[in-house]
Amino acid sequence: MEIKPRIGFDHIKFGMNRNEITEILGEPDQIIEDAYDDGEFILIWNKWKISLTFQSDDKFTFYSSKNRDLKFNGKTFMDAEIEIVKREVFGDLKDNWAIENYETFQTHFYEEIWLTLHCEYGVVSNFELGVPFKNETEFDFPS
Repeated sequence: MEIKPRIGFDHIKFGMNRNEITEILGEPDQIIEDAYDDGEFILIWNKWKISLTFQSDDKFTFYSSKNRDLKFNGKTFMDAEIEIVKREVFGDLKDNWAIENYETFQTHFYEEIWLTLHCEYGVVSNFELGVPFKNETEFDFPS
């Protein structure tokens, strides 16, 4: 699965509706109504180890994955050391990573493209990508 910041992954684009995506990925294993955002749903595909979030109008806005075959610029990065990943895989990004420490993990967030790498025990354990914002209230969906 190739990650495409600002666009999505593989043939899945931010802004696609739920039906379009289930035609590509098949039916999800689980559908959860987001407890924090009314009308938003999270669809989970166990086979792909991914979850996709859809806003109330059924548009795809957020992607989370533990899939070991994720790639960025043709390079895999899951389960690799975080500093190596940031340098060798995401090295084209400026050094503007916001790092937050939690009790058992860290997050490395790159706001410009709404990308987050979760790190446990020094290695990337989870990946998240969201559609960036045009302004405080509007998503910047790809055209």
